[in-house]
Amino acid sequence: MDTKGISKLDLKRRNRKQILLAIREAGMLARVDIAAQLSLTRAAVTIITNQMINQNILEDMNGPISTQHDEPRKKGRKKTMIRIKPDFRYVLGAVANERSISVGLTDMNNEPIDQKYMELTGAITPEELIDFIVSSCRELLKKHSVPVKQILGLGLGIVPARWDQLRAERKDGLVTFDKLCYLLEMELQIPVLAESAITLYALAGIDYSDKSTSNQILIYSGEHFHTAAVYNNELLGGFTKDTSTADRIIIKTGGLPSAGYPDGSVHGELTRQALLSKIKKATGKDMDMQQLNDAYDAGDESVKAVYEDNLATLARLIYNLCTLYDVRCATLQCFRISEQSHCKLSAYLDELTGKDNPIQIRFSKIDGRQAFRAGSELAIDKLFFEVGGMLPDESDG
Repeated sequence: MDTKGISKLDLKRRNRKQILLAIREAGMLARVDIAAQLSLTRAAVTIITNQMINQNILEDMNGPISTQHDEPRKKGRKKTMIRIKPDFRYVLGAVANERSISVGLTDMNNEPIDQKYMELTGAITPEELIDFIVSSCRELLKKHSVPVKQILGLGLGIVPARWDQLRAERKDGLVTFDKLCYLLEMELQIPVLAESAITLYALAGIDYSDKSTSNQILIYSGEHFHTAAVYNNELLGGFTKDTSTADRIIIKTGGLPSAGYPDGSVHGELTRQALLSKIKKATGKDMDMQQLNDAYDAGDESVKAVYEDNLATLARLIYNLCTLYDVRCATLQCFRISEQSHCKLSAYLDELTGKDNPIQIRFSKIDGRQAFRAGSELAIDKLFFEVGGMLPDESDG
């Protein structure tokens, strides 16, 4: 390992970070396996992990460690597993979507403890959105008797459609939420981070226990289509990559026009409003997605032709995106389709891929009332793993 130019503190932080990441990926791991995986000595791993156990960051699944915690364990001792302690800290998360806002409390594994949720059925002011986030955080902490000092931080995800409403600032082509974060930090007295909800959905959707999803594309459906790719369980392009380019893809030559987009674009053909507009033209009825799915499942022929054409077009988009990013897994975020239409979509995709090289379609579990977990994942990633668990208010030993 090349350590030239790295201070002792930086090296310690880096080693702790790598150990924590290795444990996260495995769920729990033995020290000897950590040493082999990271090319560290067993003595170094023992010293570092024992320090983190004494700081309550890790826990030894065989029970308390010796008071001589800085000494390497003697040969012949039973191989023990260690894991990140779920209640080392608690985490707040929030996501502001186009039609809802979700705020919740999780542990360090991003497992939900409780949540607050509000449908946004009409106009809502920025002040009302911010007030809901603040009041929900306070209510959750009070309800579960969690003191502020036990909170790692608040991670906030905001869909692009709400960026301007929630005080987004554009600097050198990048979008930041510094003013919003500062305001929330003053109100809650905890660290606050904010990023695009699209990339956070992809980050929170990583399943470290499922190797088939290590490389995947997340496809978000709302007022616009967005995509975010994951390679080797890491975001491709990070949090600042433009996620909206898929909206302009021409998916159907000579297709429907849409103001500001080329004819036959994804925006004009596949967005929710585009689909419901086609359904109204075919049936003469105004429907929402629930009514559309109910009509399709009931065998309504006037709905079936339009919906299945849409699903076939969506299958082509998924195939093209997976081919472009060289992945075989697609996670669908905020799609509102029934089990029957999902089966039809899978069948169309199978026709394109063949049986020998299938593309796996998953529906995101970080959706609806659980959307806040995309925000809490940001806080866990940036305020815990990136700093090797060395928090400002904690002695690093």
